[in-house]
Amino acid sequence: MQRLYLKEWDAAIRWNVIGNSGGDPIVYLPGLSMSSVSSFLPVASHKLMIDNTGIMLDYIGSGFSDHSDTFPYTLEAHAETIAIVIENLGYSACHFVGHSFGGAVAIQLAIQRPELVKSLLIAEGNLMTGGGPWVRSIASNSKEDFLNKAFPEWLRNLRKEANTEESGPDILSSSWSQADVGGIYGNAIALVNLSETFEQNFLNLSIPRCFMFGEENFPNDNDTGSADIPNPKRLESFGVEVKSLPNSGHEMMISNPEDFTHLLNSFIRAI
Repeated sequence: MQRLYLKEWDAAIRWNVIGNSGGDPIVYLPGLSMSSVSSFLPVASHKLMIDNTGIMLDYIGSGFSDHSDTFPYTLEAHAETIAIVIENLGYSACHFVGHSFGGAVAIQLAIQRPELVKSLLIAEGNLMTGGGPWVRSIASNSKEDFLNKAFPEWLRNLRKEANTEESGPDILSSSWSQADVGGIYGNAIALVNLSETFEQNFLNLSIPRCFMFGEENFPNDNDTGSADIPNPKRLESFGVEVKSLPNSGHEMMISNPEDFTHLLNSFIRAI
């Protein structure tokens, strides 16, 4: 594990590196306040990825990174911390894989610091204002009610589900158990309040881009799109490669890491 102390927020941001240290760098950004290792280790450690430098990075307030009383939990601030890490590592540009919230962070970085982003693979990342169902349910609370009432109840229920279901609930409950609860709320608010121009800014980027849907969530051609399920035809009309991952829903790299890795590998090798 590696770390970098960020004086402005009196917190250390941490990441795990896997693969060939001299390979093309791929930065993995997980969902809302999730741990990157728990989300992406099967992908980053796959034999197809081993020649790359896999960087599984945890946001401030999430995973192995420190909590901070002064961090604002905006997309802009998260993007800034990632840019600092990339520059500290000495990379000129990286491939970015962002899931859900991580997709929005990766896009924000490409908007703020385009020279640092070589390509984007966005796995059901938020493109439009409003947030997905989980995010909206978080943001429907006041911060005080979320911290003191809603979150403790959700975490109890997630832990119960983790004892009876597949890995998804366990990965979420373990990540959120160690996350800054105020950060979870702040990250959700950031997605709900996405800029009205965010989707168009993504579509206007000139770098290679791929948007991956879980097969269960793939919309029909007539669907106008929602926060994290945009219209595929609109994406393609702006040069965004569109993929559907079989046998998966939103947590696609957890439910089907094998096919996720093959699609990611094909996308990167074609650049």
